[in-house]
Amino acid sequence: MSVNVHKALFIYIVWVASLSAGLSGLVYGHTSERKDVDESGWRAAYCPLWIPSPTSPPFLTVKAGDVHRLAWLLQHAQPGTVIGLEEGEYRLGADSSLVVTQPRLTLTGLSGSRESVQILGGTITLAVQADDFTVANITLRAPKFHGIQVYGEQGASRIHVYNVHILDAGQQLFKVSTGDGRKGKFSDDGVIACSRFEYTTYAVGTDRTPPSYTNGVDLLAGRGWIIRDNVFSRIRSQAGPAGPAILVWKNAQDTIVIRNMIIDSWRGIALGLAPPDRQSRGGASVLYDHQNGIVENNVILALHEPADAAIENNFAKDSRIFHNTIYYTEDLDHAVPWSIEYRYGPTTVIIKNNLTNRPIRKRFPWPTSRAEITGNITQAKREWFRDVFAADIHLRPGSPAIDYREATLVSYWDIDGTCRPVGVRPDSGADEFVLPGIPLPAEAPCARKKYGTLPSDRMFTR
Repeated sequence: MSVNVHKALFIYIVWVASLSAGLSGLVYGHTSERKDVDESGWRAAYCPLWIPSPTSPPFLTVKAGDVHRLAWLLQHAQPGTVIGLEEGEYRLGADSSLVVTQPRLTLTGLSGSRESVQILGGTITLAVQADDFTVANITLRAPKFHGIQVYGEQGASRIHVYNVHILDAGQQLFKVSTGDGRKGKFSDDGVIACSRFEYTTYAVGTDRTPPSYTNGVDLLAGRGWIIRDNVFSRIRSQAGPAGPAILVWKNAQDTIVIRNMIIDSWRGIALGLAPPDRQSRGGASVLYDHQNGIVENNVILALHEPADAAIENNFAKDSRIFHNTIYYTEDLDHAVPWSIEYRYGPTTVIIKNNLTNRPIRKRFPWPTSRAEITGNITQAKREWFRDVFAADIHLRPGSPAIDYREATLVSYWDIDGTCRPVGVRPDSGADEFVLPGIPLPAEAPCARKKYGTLPSDRMFTR
């Protein structure tokens, strides 16, 4: 019996069983109560435990609370040094920051548990001014401005953030800054992976800026950044408005935003924001605010708080918006009635195979080029998912998104690392429905392609 026949038979059996139960919710236990997000399952394929080996010198250890030694090492340690933090709290003074000026340093918690190593307070917790800095397995809590600022105007590039928790910053939680776009340096080729960005209540702002002046990631003018497998939660002010959870702009280029989960944030992902200016890469005369972006296999949910648009394309060239799942609770008063938008004259975009319960919208000022929009579902229902209020967007058997008739193959892997398509056609949205115990077909396209595979050392890879 073929995989597709197995799949159809299984779907039919579960459908009949759910009818017999009277309510499909009785099978899967849906509830509108606020639930914690279990990150372990959906990130397992792409977020292995990573701790540098202490047997690989130079490796220096910092005892819990020794902020003075930590600050000194970040400015004076030999390039290539791994700085390991013992479990505990490291409290910064109100006007202090940890400034990274030496290249090729790694800062990591020793246990691999990011919650066991906490750096608290300060103005900018980590001010990164050197190339090839890696930070992993730590929590950065409640800085006045940013948890991490990468100084693109100083050319700090190839920055890697892995398994880091940043929360309750006064402004952007993670920021890449820039200077003069015509002759300045930029921050390129960074990776932000397997991390969490959040406000435990709401953004509260600073004495200089309002609560709405925040983002989870705010990336200016960088090229080649990968933002993958992260959770963004409650990036919003108490009144609601805030910047996008992920904002990439100032003529940033070649950005990959993949397999992220954004929950109860005011805005989701924005490729581009505003007309180019002197800070834009190339200067104010460039046409675009973002170029060549991929937004793929992300999940954006507005479950308990109203929200604005989930995915924006503004002054954006060649955006590719593929296989994202977006669900907004129907009984909330959301700021706009759509999920994905594209606007402004220069914008060109391909939007394919997304699954959402809200329309896709072209906005004024109108783009002058026609967008390619196919394979999307914009009337998704809550019962199509296993438990959307627990952020479990895996498709239930019988969901109309499975083998969607208008979907075409544009992405070989889903949010879990499952090969597409399992059936005749790919499923719409971030999840490819798989039957337990049924092997993937040998003729599946991803079985023949290296694109998207999982190398043994995938900390800094896609």
